[in-house]
Amino acid sequence: MMQGPKKVVSVLLSLVVLSAGYLDYWSYSHTFHSEPGIWMDVVGGTASAPNQYRIGVIDTAYFLAQHTHLALRHTLAVLDVIAAFVGLFTLFFVLRRSAVYRGATLEGRWFGAAGFLVLVQFYLAWLLWYQRPETLPTAGILALALLLLAETVPGGAGTAVVGLLVLAVVQGFVRADVGFALHLGILLVCLTPLGRGFVLSRSLQAGTSATAMLIGLGIQFWLMRRAFPQANYGSTPVFQLITNLRSPDAWIPFVLFMGPFAWTLWMAVRRRFQVEAGGVAVLVGALIFLGMWVVVGRVQEVRIFLPFALALAPLTIEIAIQRFLPTIGTESQRGTRLPAL
Repeated sequence: MMQGPKKVVSVLLSLVVLSAGYLDYWSYSHTFHSEPGIWMDVVGGTASAPNQYRIGVIDTAYFLAQHTHLALRHTLAVLDVIAAFVGLFTLFFVLRRSAVYRGATLEGRWFGAAGFLVLVQFYLAWLLWYQRPETLPTAGILALALLLLAETVPGGAGTAVVGLLVLAVVQGFVRADVGFALHLGILLVCLTPLGRGFVLSRSLQAGTSATAMLIGLGIQFWLMRRAFPQANYGSTPVFQLITNLRSPDAWIPFVLFMGPFAWTLWMAVRRRFQVEAGGVAVLVGALIFLGMWVVVGRVQEVRIFLPFALALAPLTIEIAIQRFLPTIGTESQRGTRLPAL
C-alpha cells in the first residue's frame, strides 16, 4: 500500500528551507560587503521610518551576534532559517489537519502535499527581491497564529488566548501593521456565522483579537512617540498610491506574485467550498493588508505580502483539492462551506 506524503514532504520541505536559507545568507553577505553598516542604524536608533520601528529581528540578531561571536549577517540568516522551519512545518500541519485534506483520498492527499510544496517554492523564490530581515519571522508568527485559530492546543482556551497575545506582542516589534491587519480580519470573521469555526468561542476570540489589535497599536505608538521620536521618512512620501499608479513597470512583479492569491480569492467568493474559519480569517486579514500595502507601500516590493501569501497556502490547497478532485468526503465539523457571493 502506498504510504502517505507526510515523510516525503517533510524531507523535501526541509531541503526547500535549507536551500532558501543558503541563498538568503549569501544575499545578506553580499549586502553586508556592499554596505557594512547597513543594519547598524536600526540598532543605533538612527534609521529612517518605518525601518526604525521594526527592531524585533535586527536587535535580536545583534544580541545573538554579540554573545556568540558570529557576524550579524550570520545570525540574521539563522533566524530566517528557524522562522522558515517553524512557519512552513506549522502550515503543513494545519493543512494535514484540515477537514478537506483528511477527507481526501490518498491520491488527493499526495496532490495537496505536492501543491503545497510547489506553492511554497513559488513564494520563497521572491524572498530575496528587496530582501528584509522581518519577512520570514513574520511568516512564522502568522503560521503559529493560524495554528492557534485552527487547532486545540494543550491547556485549552487559556493557552490559545495567551499564545495569540504573546504573538501579538512579538509581531508588534517586528511588523505591527501585519498583526493589526490579521486580528482585524479575525474580528470581522467573528461577526459572521463562520466565527463559530474557531477553536475559541466567538466572543472570546473577538475579545482576544481586539486586545491584540490594541497591543499592536500601543507598541507602534511607543516606538514612534517614545522610543524613536526622531525617526522620520525623510524625502520618501508616506503615501505611495499615486507613485504606484504612475509606475506601470512596478506592477509586473505584483501581478506575477499575486496570481495564486487572486485565484484563491476568486474561488473562495465565487464557489461553494468547504473552508476553515482560520483560513478565511487570514484571507480577510490579507485583503486588509493588501489595501494598506498599495496605499503606503511600493507594489514592486512583493516580499511585503509574502508572509500572508505563505499563511494562505493551506487555504489555497484546500480549495484546489475540492476544485480539481470534487468527489472527496469530509470528516470534521469545523469545516464550513463559504457561500458564493
